[in-house]
Amino acid sequence: RRHCCCCCCCSCSCSCSSSCRMVRGTLAFLLASVAWSEPVLPISIEAPPPPCENSQISIAEECPDGKSSGIAWGTFANELYLARSELFVTGPPSAVQAVLVLLQRATSNFSNAFECLPALMSTYFSLAHLLILQDRKRRALAMLQLGFIFVRDRGFSECTPWPVQGADMMLSGQALTARVHALDRESILDVEKTRREPGLKVAIVTICAYAPEEPVRNLCKENRQFYSALHGYDLIFFTDASEIEPNRHADMDVKDGVHKPFFWKVNAVKNVMDRGLHDWVLWMDCDAFFMDPERTIDSIILMYTGNQTAATQLPPEREEEPKALASLRQRVHPRPSTEVSLVFAVDSTGINNGVWLLRNSKWASDFLSRWWHSDILQGPGKEHNCSDQSTMVHTLLQDQALAMDDDWDSIEGPIWPPEVRVAAQEHLQSFHQATAESAMSRAWQDGDFIKHHPGCHYYRLPCQYLYSEAESIFRDKVLALQSRLQLQSGLYGPLGSTR
Repeated sequence: RRHCCCCCCCSCSCSCSSSCRMVRGTLAFLLASVAWSEPVLPISIEAPPPPCENSQISIAEECPDGKSSGIAWGTFANELYLARSELFVTGPPSAVQAVLVLLQRATSNFSNAFECLPALMSTYFSLAHLLILQDRKRRALAMLQLGFIFVRDRGFSECTPWPVQGADMMLSGQALTARVHALDRESILDVEKTRREPGLKVAIVTICAYAPEEPVRNLCKENRQFYSALHGYDLIFFTDASEIEPNRHADMDVKDGVHKPFFWKVNAVKNVMDRGLHDWVLWMDCDAFFMDPERTIDSIILMYTGNQTAATQLPPEREEEPKALASLRQRVHPRPSTEVSLVFAVDSTGINNGVWLLRNSKWASDFLSRWWHSDILQGPGKEHNCSDQSTMVHTLLQDQALAMDDDWDSIEGPIWPPEVRVAAQEHLQSFHQATAESAMSRAWQDGDFIKHHPGCHYYRLPCQYLYSEAESIFRDKVLALQSRLQLQSGLYGPLGSTR
């Protein structure tokens, strides 16, 4: 009666059913094995699952009435179907409002919403669908990205009485992400990839808390050392939780028993910023590798923060224009302008926070504190999987996404805070092939800055091969670059030294 499709692009391993984990693991192994050019042993293929019979699945089976939220989920499901049907009775605006009211009720205490994952997936997805009918692309995408918070916890159940299907959410995310990226291009500056900004101090921060003999730890450290030496960046490389001091001022402690290891990055980055030695911090997961030695971090910062005016569809200014339009223009172009402090990439399912850039600013410091102390980590959401990504999305997006604004959406005003810019994946992190295909996102191509391997377990041989391959490609490029520079300038010797 049931089969599922897991969507796990976070640094952790999502808690899908054992059969889904087996299928995903088998696919990853086969993809990696083909790339490794090793023979693949024949495997037995089970018969396809029977057709979905969701009429035999009750709402109560998936979502018992909420003990924490007080919501009767069976009644909620009926109300959702009625709210969606408003589209055919009075039109999209009424349907949007009806679904929004349900969503506001279900998320009034966000942690309690984890009592019924498909209810929240389907409500966010329904609202996104209605918004796109009104051509409100940015707000529709924001709703999908918030809906994926609940997908990341357990994956999809493709046979469900709720009005949502995993394939529909994924395809919608892919299409809307591409359309919004096209809108964003006008705010991106054309910057030479070797650009270094005089006086700009950048730290590269990574936690690689694996055993000393683990390949990913050693390959990652070599990768970071090569790259930081090339460009003169500071490298801060943690290998154990004991190296991350509690931040008393922000009430952060990686040993508090509440925050899982993938949350340690927040405490670590906050500590680095509080020292006041760096203008920007680049966070990179241990399984993310620099791939283009010529590309500087400065160039990415300047591309996405040099133009502080967000991309919109606001028409050119005229001498005399309606007050409503003039008011919108003031919101888009505030004086003084808002300083961009956070740059990250999104894929078809939303944020993957394996790589991001953070300016050392008051806004950034406050954001890290709000992220760490997210109320998702209470009640039913306490054990939420991939919670570092979901809390990041919720902290940045929930309030602004639900604050409907017809005028703002008419010019496709950004839904992310004005301090945020979304980078193209090729400029910050593209994925290894298997995850790129499962997440309908960009697979790493030659010329992309960083290759990330989410969903690939560090202890598996095919994944270790992928790490080694990535570092080998980067090392060869470093040596080729060094040779070229030596020929051009007559400099000899190892990186950072002269003859």
